[in-house]
Formats: sequence, structure tokens, C-alpha cells
Amino acid sequence: MSEDRLRSYSFATEAQWKSCLLVQTDPSGLGRKALRPFPLYAQPAVGYPTSGAYAPVGASSGEILWRDASGALYRLSPFDDAPEISDAPSAISQADRIVFTPSGLWVKADSSQSVHKYEAESLSRLAAVAVPNTPVIDIARDGQDSVLALVETNEGYRATRIDRAGHLKEDIDFIGISEILAFVFLRRTERFVILAGRAHPRLCWFNAEGRALFSLPVAAFRPCFGQPVLASDTRDRVFLGGVDGDTFGGDAHVVILDADGNLLADVPLEEAATGIASTRDSLLVTTQRALLRFKFSDSVPEGAGEARCTVLTPMLFSPDREDKRRWLRVEALATLPEGTTLELSWFATDKTEVRDRLKAVSADESLPASLRVQKMLQDPDVRNGRTEFPGTSDVTRQDKESTFSGKLFDVSERYLWVVVTLTASMGSHLPSLSELAVLYPGRTLMENLPAVYQKEEESPNNFLRALVGVLEATTQGIDARIASMGSRIHPSTAPETWMDFIARWLGVPWDDGLSVAQKQRILQRAPDIAKGRGTRAGLEALIESLIPGKPRRFRVTDTTADFGFAIVGGDFCTGSALPAMLGGFTRWASELDTRAVLGYMRLPCPGQREDGAWQLAGRVRVEVAATAEERAAWMPWLQSLLEEMIPLDARIDLRWVTAHALRTHRLDDTWTLDPPPTPHLGTDAVTCLAHLPEGRTRLSGAGPETGTRLR
Repeated sequence: MSEDRLRSYSFATEAQWKSCLLVQTDPSGLGRKALRPFPLYAQPAVGYPTSGAYAPVGASSGEILWRDASGALYRLSPFDDAPEISDAPSAISQADRIVFTPSGLWVKADSSQSVHKYEAESLSRLAAVAVPNTPVIDIARDGQDSVLALVETNEGYRATRIDRAGHLKEDIDFIGISEILAFVFLRRTERFVILAGRAHPRLCWFNAEGRALFSLPVAAFRPCFGQPVLASDTRDRVFLGGVDGDTFGGDAHVVILDADGNLLADVPLEEAATGIASTRDSLLVTTQRALLRFKFSDSVPEGAGEARCTVLTPMLFSPDREDKRRWLRVEALATLPEGTTLELSWFATDKTEVRDRLKAVSADESLPASLRVQKMLQDPDVRNGRTEFPGTSDVTRQDKESTFSGKLFDVSERYLWVVVTLTASMGSHLPSLSELAVLYPGRTLMENLPAVYQKEEESPNNFLRALVGVLEATTQGIDARIASMGSRIHPSTAPETWMDFIARWLGVPWDDGLSVAQKQRILQRAPDIAKGRGTRAGLEALIESLIPGKPRRFRVTDTTADFGFAIVGGDFCTGSALPAMLGGFTRWASELDTRAVLGYMRLPCPGQREDGAWQLAGRVRVEVAATAEERAAWMPWLQSLLEEMIPLDARIDLRWVTAHALRTHRLDDTWTLDPPPTPHLGTDAVTCLAHLPEGRTRLSGAGPETGTRLR
């Protein structure tokens, strides 16, 4: 990169965001390359009355299943308002945990030493896996199409992986923990979260190998929380249901945590939860009276507090320069609706020992990400600063991305960390962050000032440097527009209005009625079209741009070049091979002799040629196979575009045909195995190939016609 250009650290892709520390950030946004806080659930919930509901589970198809106290199975389709009730197999009728995987439903019944697998639709049992000598405490889905069974052995607690075929695979031992009640596996972060302890329950985090990371007391979220129920979802959220102690009101709640144990939301319930599950857009909670379905809210619900997320970049480094300039500014591309805020903060150091200490804290996986960020921000040996931006109240701009800039030109330290915090207050829509760039100087506007003013840059809170910083930040739109000029003339990225300009600039055949895809293909083939104007190659390049695909749906025939006129053989020539054109005078071009026929003979007009071939020479036949809709859309401009590609003394004969008319007599790409065309009445209906269906069977007075007779 040139030394005169600004350089930057950029964060925009999924891999780049994963290099940061993410706190309370919805991981599903990484695939869309936009970070935002976790969406919250709206209240009240939709209830489905059930006498003793247990073991809810959501399938990938959107279907929801649960059982009642009598063992009946409830199945709610995403297209129905009421569940379908049926008898459940014995294991499902007693299940306290059902786990969905792509290959079926895994069921764990109370005090059972086996895990059962059922087909999701028919509920046929596919496997029964016995775990030797010990009851199964809980089951959880791992990152594959398999489950993990939690059991207690003489050596302690262990998770055994069971593959989709029901085979016992490797074991994972949990050391130093007792009284495990339930567990879940977070597939994105590959962590176990274990609920342990009856008198004083705790949530304990373990990595995928079974090594303890950290733990949190349940009392940190709700006082004297009893009757706990544990669950998780694909976003690595942890759901903990329970009831407060009697001295604290005895209220029921579902506490929602992120993968690091940070509190995201608190959902109040009317009675204690007996089971918890989730779907893509809903939280499912079963109680003794109903299944409750809480759906995502488009905004922060009333009484839910605020939604927040934080992003901390890895350590950034700016090299030494003669002018001692280090950093320029930080730019964030974000969507900020009304009621939200964006905070850009930073902390920096020049000391190597402080840098190493902060890097060690950042890499310490035994601490939650939120605690690591907090420790780094509170380090006494760093210098820091912050800038805050409120959300816009302009309704037309609330859903549009804007660039927010924070100054860094007064940061002289070599090592820098940038923190971005998004906050949404009650009633506001969620903000999002799609790009983050930290710029450090190559060449800045300060270098264009006289040297006497450049010296003042080093003084703290210098007004001139702040003014130049404002100019540098406000010109970023112009810089971005200049940088994007190339994309406006490239066929794959140019807007449609620019395509019209570029095409007329290049002089290729064009019409504003072309589709965007056709315009892009013509511009991509512009060199071939321009070079081949007046030739068969140029004409075919244009038609391929308009009608792409194989086999070709067009055929170009130049009868003069392809066949020529028939020549009678003689002593010195062999004559023409068929097919060939037969030329000759018209029937009224006769001479005044005994063979002249009245009513047909006439004298030629001035300048009219009667050479016997002029009416056949220079004709180019273009056959196009198109549907009725395509023909109606292309007919206004196709003829004129083709005429621009042929010589002035040639003529285009455009013919609309079916695909069968383009077949040759050879086994080539014109012969394809196609199903019979859909029968319909129209101008492009194919005779003898498309058959209208037979009439529907009607009921006679004696009942339906079965095709047999009773004798």
C-alpha cells in the first residue's frame, strides 16, 4: 500500500468479528456480518392449555411437541392454531427431556438407564441405547447429529456421546463437581453448562474436554431460586427456570444468560416451569397448566430493561513515524434507531509489560468475556477516552446505515484497543454494527498546513487539530464515493442507470426495455460484440447475451454463406451440393416474345435490379425459441437490436419457433431428455405433446366409481 494513503484495521467479515471479544452479542448476526444485542421476548405469551405439560421440544420444521401428565403427546404445526393430541409411546409418555436432531427425537425418561430414539413424524422407535450400570441424569444435543448422555459413575460424573446409530462413543469426565442436576451443551462456543448443588445451586462452565472454566451462583440472578430447570438454544443462550424463595415473594421466572453467564433478560411466569425449549423465534415454557410460547419482539419490551452488546477489538499496533503521528480516527458503520446509543471508546499504552498483561487477560478463557473486558478497561496503567452517539429520530433514516467517527489523532501510544457498545432502551428497535475501521495515518490533512501549525498538533486539546480532524471525518463520504467510482462502470456492480450510460458510451446495441441481467451480460460481452459487428460471431455474441444457456435457444442461418446458389455442373465444375438456393427472375420479368404472358409481364422500375438473386441474397434468418411471455417482452426491441449487428445491405428475418424446431438430425446438445410440457391453452402450446388431464371422477348415485363390479 502506498505511504501516502490512509491505512486501517477493518472488521466486517465473520472471521474478523470472531477475532474480537464479544459480550452479550447475538452470534446469529455473524453470518449476516452485522452485530447486534440479543432480541428479547414479547409478552404476554400465547398459551396452549394442558393438564400437566412437560418436555417441550421444537423441530427444525417449526413443529412443537410436548406431553401432558397422562402421557398424551401434543403436536403443534406452524400452520395450525390448536395442537393435535395423540397417544405417545411409553418412553415419550414419561419423558422429562426430549432432544431434537436431524435424524430423530431422543428421549430421556425419569430414572431410566437407557436413552430412546424415535422417528419424528411416525414416532416409530429407531433405537434404545442402554448405559451400563447407571441411570441417565440428562441428555443434550451436541454439534453433530448425536446426543450426550450425563451419567454418574463410581469415579464421578461423565458425559457419553451417542452417535445417530445408537453407538456409544467417547466419554468426557467432569472432575471436581458433585450433585449435578442437569446440563446443556453450547454448540457455537463448545462449552458445557452444568447445574449442580441442591441446597446452593450453581452454574458451572466446562470446555469440550471437560476442564472447568468458571462458575456462578444461581443466587446471583434470583434470590433463593428453587425448582430449577435448565435448557439452551442454537444461539448459545442458557435458560434457567425456577421459583424465588417464599421470603422473596415466591414468583416464578425464566432467567436468560449468554454463553459467558451475563444476564440478558428475565421473563416472569405465573407458575413454576416444568420444562424449557426454544425454536428459531420462540421461547417454549411448560407449566402445570399450559405450554407458553413467547415470541421475539421487534423492539425492547416494556419492563425488560435495556438491551446491550459490546465488541472489543484485539490489540492494534501503529508503527513509528518521523512526525510522531500514530492514529487518526475510528469509524463505525451502524444502524441507530431512536432510543439507541453507540459508544466508541478506546484504551492505549506504550509500555511493553502492560501490553503483555492485557494480552494475557484477553486470552484467558477461564474468565468470561465480559469479565476480561472489564479488567482490561479498569487497568490503571492505560489511557482511555470515549465518544457517544445517540440514535436518530428521523423515521426515514432509522433503518439506514450511517458512519460514526471518533477521534484518535491525540493518541500517541503504539498499542490500542477499541471498544464498541450498542445500547437499546425500552421501546426502541435494536441497533446493529456492520463495519468497524480503525485508521492510522499515511498522509493526513495536517501535512498540508505550514510547519508552524503542524507543531501545535502535539499540544493537548489543540483546537486546530480538532478542526482538521472534523474536516478529515466529514470528507470520508467523498473519499468513499471516489473509491467506489470503479464499481459504477463494472458490469457486475454498476447500477442500472449507469449501465444505460456505459452501453451508449461503448456503442453496443441497447434498449432501455432490457432486463438488468441482460444488460449486465451485454456489457460483459461488449468487446466481442463491438469487434464482431457485421459478422456472424458478433451477432451470435449479442444473442447469447440476450438469451443465455445451453442448449442454445436460437439459430442463425445466413443462406448465402451457408448454402449459396445452385450451380449446374459441367466439364470444368462439379456443381453444387444440396441443400442450395435456386435463383431466377421473377415471373413477370419476361421479354417481349412469343413466351410473354399477359397479366404477369411488366417493365422494371428505374433502378430496379433483375439479376435473378437479389431478392434472396443478404438475408439472415434468426430463429428464437421463446415462451409466450418472453416473446411479448422481447418483441418490441429484439428486431431492432439484431439489425444493428448486420451489414447495411443485409436483412434480418426474425422467426419465433419452439425448442423442437431447433433440433438437428445429429445426437448433439439440441437433443435433451425433457418431461412432457405442462398442458395449457396458449400460443406456445405444443400440439400432440401436451395433453389435457382427464376429467375428475364424479360421484354417481351408487357411490364412487371403483372400476370393478360386484357380482
